Amino acid sequence: MKVKSRPEEFKVTEVLSKKPSKKRSKFRYYSLQKRGIETSQALDRVARASRVPKEKILYAGIKDKNAQTVQFIAVKEPLKLKELKSRDLTVKFVGWMAEPPREVIKGNRFEIFVGGVKELQEERLKTLKELGIPNYYGEQRFTPVREGKLFIEEYLRGAEGAVKYLFTPAGWESSKTRRAKKLFIEGKFSKAAKAFKGWRRRVAEHLAGGGSWEGALKLIPREEIEFQLNVLQAYLFNELLSRLIKEGAKEPLKFKYKLGYLYYPLEEVELPPELPVFTPEVNLYDEVLKDRGIKREGLKELQPLFHSFKRKTLVKPEELKVKREGEGYTLSFLLPPGAYATNILRFLFSAV
Repeated sequence: MKVKSRPEEFKVTEVLSKKPSKKRSKFRYYSLQKRGIETSQALDRVARASRVPKEKILYAGIKDKNAQTVQFIAVKEPLKLKELKSRDLTVKFVGWMAEPPREVIKGNRFEIFVGGVKELQEERLKTLKELGIPNYYGEQRFTPVREGKLFIEEYLRGAEGAVKYLFTPAGWESSKTRRAKKLFIEGKFSKAAKAFKGWRRRVAEHLAGGGSWEGALKLIPREEIEFQLNVLQAYLFNELLSRLIKEGAKEPLKFKYKLGYLYYPLEEVELPPELPVFTPEVNLYDEVLKDRGIKREGLKELQPLFHSFKRKTLVKPEELKVKREGEGYTLSFLLPPGAYATNILRFLFSAV
């Protein structure tokens, strides 16, 4: 099976609940079309070209790098973004709205080609249409995970481990970034600082000057810590939902992913419609935390950085179409915000 062989074989388009207006309002809206680059990288380029602080650019979600995607970004009046057009990035003004993107995104429309598939399993397709599938977080959410460990596990052990975790090289990063991070891990902070930019440079310079690891940890931006805590929340949600399905289903399908196993039922299973995601005040995840060796009490100081919300346990794709094409299938469907198309691919084709 082949998925995401080329960006144009994995298309994602955000769908708004209403159209931007020609009448001036609170937010200027732009379509951002990208191909083969990270959302963060695209926003960096837009911010530099527009001379607008990146944090002032609003968006609803991060889109896959290995895909061809269209999403909506916005800035509050009187800020304005520059229209761009290149091979991998296009930004175009589309109108005005009174609400920020997160409040008007209806969902994401996907068009995906899965190659190397001889036959579709009709039983799984029927289950998908009638019951939906578990609303697990996809592999993309766990990109920051290093060597099977979560950031919070190092954080609870001490500042040095937490900082080094954020500087651990990853295979998908550029060779330049990997070299710089390797220098940092080796304790060559001065050399590493010269290769870094932004907060990573500040952290390296702090340590090069004899600063403490505790001081270095304080230089990590709030949003980076929040992002790592989001990864923890996603892992705990996946693990708890997977356990509930394993206990309630007769013969569930079992798939391995980056941090364990995910179970998918082939029949209706009694589940709560929603689960609150983990925060230090929620004791629903105590058993999972215990098995991971994480104490909930140790996370209370981070309470303000956790996002509190509920997530559906099951999701059903709308407008699902499956078409045989050559040595594979093309799928098109609409998912609500926050749901992952890779779950559908895993379930239908045992692919991710």
